[in-house]
Amino acid sequence: MNDTIKGFSSRWVSATAFGLIPLFSIPVMTGAVSMHTPSIMVYRFVFGCLGLLGVLLWRRVYLKVSRYELMEIALLALLYDASAMLMLFGYQYMPSGPATTLVFSYPIWTEVLMIIMYHEKFSWSTITAMVLAFLGVGCMSGLGGDGHTQPMGVAFELASGIFYAFYMVALSHMRVRNMGSLKLTFYVFLLGSLFFIAFAAFFDGGVEPIRGGGMLINLLMLGLVCTALSNVMLVPAVKLIGPTLTAILGAFEPLTAMVVSIVAFGDVLTPPITLGFVLIVGAVMLLITAKLKPNHPTAKLFKRRTTRINHHFVRANKQHQL
Repeated sequence: MNDTIKGFSSRWVSATAFGLIPLFSIPVMTGAVSMHTPSIMVYRFVFGCLGLLGVLLWRRVYLKVSRYELMEIALLALLYDASAMLMLFGYQYMPSGPATTLVFSYPIWTEVLMIIMYHEKFSWSTITAMVLAFLGVGCMSGLGGDGHTQPMGVAFELASGIFYAFYMVALSHMRVRNMGSLKLTFYVFLLGSLFFIAFAAFFDGGVEPIRGGGMLINLLMLGLVCTALSNVMLVPAVKLIGPTLTAILGAFEPLTAMVVSIVAFGDVLTPPITLGFVLIVGAVMLLITAKLKPNHPTAKLFKRRTTRINHHFVRANKQHQL
């Protein structure tokens, strides 16, 4: 198997694993024996941390971080926690396929934040992508007649995407951006789980126990597959096929969630939802391809990030071989 096929396969596994979040989270939230969202997030991040820790130890990655790095990671963890929890909240008010597609619009909001906060210049591709995304959101919002979508669900999912955009912008301006990708993700999930434990203790009466084998399996899959595996497989994908194709193939995330929504939960794929899906994914693809052109101001930053991931990957392999 050549490197290109390996890269495509890794990205497909990564995106598909993330897109399976509704399959394992919704039954825990809505089943006969259910669990509140903060407790679900605790178990998701704890099990995800254990999976990532196993990979990091196997690769003999140096895990020590400084106090300053820990402070930056804490802020990132809060932003990531907010995004992840809002996404699950949204699943209660709209079908999971359209909901995940709305979250996938985060590159659009990242661009908006870069324009507002760092005065990045407008381009025709940016304007076109924003118009397409807003039209797509309108279709997903039920303006086309989808009676299963409530405005609250749309608000939660858009807020989830916006918080993740804040996460991306914050990360790009922090020292920890130079940290190994999996190591950083491990600490984000570790601190994120601690924040959710505190949140559950203060606002939800504490972390709920796991009741039954079915709930345990769903939570394990949510943590190990949708969280740990999706992040582990992303690193070789960037290394083997580059950032552009890796970003574009991220479209498998909402596509997988859409298939799960229809097959597992019996949701109906209406024309407005289909059009909204095409518009939002198309807007993101347009923005990604435009931003990764050599003359785009963001291209150098993206290239540095990719080089850092590659160096981390090679270093981890060398340490493992030793």
